Amino acid sequence: MCWGPEENSLCPLCDREDESSLHLFLHCEVASSVWLRIMVWLDRVFLIPPNLFVHWECWSGGERKKEVKKGLWLIWHTIAWVMWKARNDKIFKGKSYMIEDLVEEIKVLFWRWFLDRMRVLVCLFYEWCWNPQACFERKMVRP
Repeated sequence: MCWGPEENSLCPLCDREDESSLHLFLHCEVASSVWLRIMVWLDRVFLIPPNLFVHWECWSGGERKKEVKKGLWLIWHTIAWVMWKARNDKIFKGKSYMIEDLVEEIKVLFWRWFLDRMRVLVCLFYEWCWNPQACFERKMVRP
């Protein structure tokens, strides 16, 4: 990140390490807690790899079903977007988030994006929270 000489270069989310994209999106204690909670929710737990490219591959690696893979890629982007937004809210608005709030925001935004982009048959929010994998596997509606 680019900072002026008098500005803080610490990660706005944890205030412990220097901010970098790698730290912010993967290794910050806030980010890693968010990833872990979403992985548990999706029943896909793995160690956080050393970089974003490997993380991207681990996230959907081994998945053969095209619909599920697309859903996993979409949630990866959703998590990155929410983490970036939380960072900016902290810097520019002084707003802080609890990990549970970020996870809930990710689930809601992901559900909304999923329904809009994936064009699946109806997936109600309670179904989504209970078993997102079942929603991934639903047949797509023809446009």
